[in-house]
Amino acid sequence: MSSLSSAALVFLAATLLTSSSATAATDQPAKPAPAAEFGMDRSNMSTEWTLSPPSEPDIYPFNGSYNGAGVFEARRVAVFDGIARLHPQWFRDGFGPDTPQGPPLFVDMVRQVHARGMKMLAVVGHTASDFDPKDFIDPVQSGCQWGTYPLSKINLAKFQSRVRRYFDALKIAGLSVDAFEIGNELDLYCNDADMPKTSDFAAHHWQWFLSSAQVHAFAAGYAPFLETSAGLIREYFPSAKIITFGMSNPTGNSAALIQALAAFPGKDGKDFDYTSLVDGYGTHIYAAADTTLDFVTRTTNELTGQSAMLPHGDRKPLWITEWSESAAAFWSSKTWYYQPTGAGRSAVDRNKADAQGKFPAMTRAEVIRTFQEQVLGRLRSQAHPVNIGYLFYYSYDSAGKSGMCDATAFNTSRGIKGVCFNGVIDPVNGELLPDVAGALMSLR
Repeated sequence: MSSLSSAALVFLAATLLTSSSATAATDQPAKPAPAAEFGMDRSNMSTEWTLSPPSEPDIYPFNGSYNGAGVFEARRVAVFDGIARLHPQWFRDGFGPDTPQGPPLFVDMVRQVHARGMKMLAVVGHTASDFDPKDFIDPVQSGCQWGTYPLSKINLAKFQSRVRRYFDALKIAGLSVDAFEIGNELDLYCNDADMPKTSDFAAHHWQWFLSSAQVHAFAAGYAPFLETSAGLIREYFPSAKIITFGMSNPTGNSAALIQALAAFPGKDGKDFDYTSLVDGYGTHIYAAADTTLDFVTRTTNELTGQSAMLPHGDRKPLWITEWSESAAAFWSSKTWYYQPTGAGRSAVDRNKADAQGKFPAMTRAEVIRTFQEQVLGRLRSQAHPVNIGYLFYYSYDSAGKSGMCDATAFNTSRGIKGVCFNGVIDPVNGELLPDVAGALMSLR
């Protein structure tokens, strides 16, 4: 296993290199790069769970009674139809727990996705039935809303049995999955209690602090989970792509966890390169930034830093399986959000202009296009490109509970309070937001 201190130095060196200028790492002669494949994320479409207004439109079927006859099915079809209008190449979601309705719902989701010409990226996650109840860390003790489990305590036999039920159902239906992501943000304590608590990161101001023992504890849980998952996938769907979990990557510690997998003891006690089991690496990019310059700089630094650390990065691309230009405001506890410029009906929500005059105040759509050109395009076409092959937008419909958006032109024009909306559809009429949809469709 590579030492953490060496990994930290690599990441910090990459960060310092890119942070010296917003475009320092990209001012190289450009060369053509094939377009990154574009996808949409809309989680929980394979479970009997749903959002409600204003996260979704206040019209039928989105506002229909959850248990109303046909409402759940109609809602699912409406979401899939809406996403298909964006013409994404991929759709991302996971499959559910060990319940009788779980496999049929997952089969239906894959069928709906493929029927609309999209490929399926399925997240393979753990669930309560994969563990002994005694290993559960309850919400009071853990501070996690639903409690948590250490991945190292998973019963792999139970896990395999559950996954086989889903895979068998797909095979019977004559369906397949195009790619699998093994876990979701497992570098967060609430998703994998082998990691330090969020409070531990906060105490270190979200700076690098993981010890070699902490990195080893994570890899000891994730390595067998990855190996078991990859074995099942290769058995059922040998041509499917496999990637690691989407890293939340608050300051770069996530990449060190993946780096550790490149030489970690296997069952025989000998070091094994667990990254040989995957075709790429998942990552999530949410830059808390109030100017476009800050957004461009932060995302450039994060992607460049990860690329410098991830094993075999020239052959195994980064899959950005969650990305948004605005959602980070909720999760970073920032009090700022896009704010109205202008007055009355002419008011438009924009971010702030930077003091250097690099970028003016921009709308969400303008920031999306700037990310495509100034970050994704430049990193992929520079002399020493960052290997980014896939980009998934989060999400089709999404709203975070917060009052900081009540004064936005978006909310006031629709009479919405108490939420910050960052999806692709209008929560009133269910139609695509033309500017945001247009910007996303240009990513193809």
